[in-house]
Amino acid sequence: MPLLCRSFLALCLAAPLTACGYGNGHDHDGYYDDDFDFSCGDVVEEATIDTGELLDVDAGVGAGAFVEYEAGGTYYITTSCDADNGSDCLWDLVVQPLDGAIVSAAPADLEGDDLLTFGADEQLRLVAYTGHDFDGFMVQTEPGAGLRVDVLLDNACGNRYLFWVGDGALHSGAPSNPIDLVPSAP
Repeated sequence: MPLLCRSFLALCLAAPLTACGYGNGHDHDGYYDDDFDFSCGDVVEEATIDTGELLDVDAGVGAGAFVEYEAGGTYYITTSCDADNGSDCLWDLVVQPLDGAIVSAAPADLEGDDLLTFGADEQLRLVAYTGHDFDGFMVQTEPGAGLRVDVLLDNACGNRYLFWVGDGALHSGAPSNPIDLVPSAP
């Protein structure tokens, strides 16, 4: 696959923020809300995530949640924000393995007001304020396990801002929230 063009990715990330309806009572006033259902529709789509394909993104250039998968079951999930607009992005992401268990997880570049927690049914949740940096985490699953990804950005469905490489192409926006990402190879 050819290298991803930074200017193309920046253009995709700088798209204006639009929100889909969200009314299940989830409230960001408290970080400890146990309601992890971010669904923004009735259908959960499935897509391929290419094994070993990495995204080349500059921090602070645009709003995005990025998912990468490495052989052996390692997922990297990071967030960025278009911080030049004067405010941070509030990301609220929940991931859950489809065909296995979370073996381990580790935060990446989180600050004191960011939170990474485990929930029921092997769910892992990140609540992070992202500015000119990246916030994220690594999750190790059983090799080849798919990953369900739910995304909120500033209290609204964030599937439009989800990026991954699948079937040899950059996907800029998911067709559903949540979406199931299935690795091309274990």
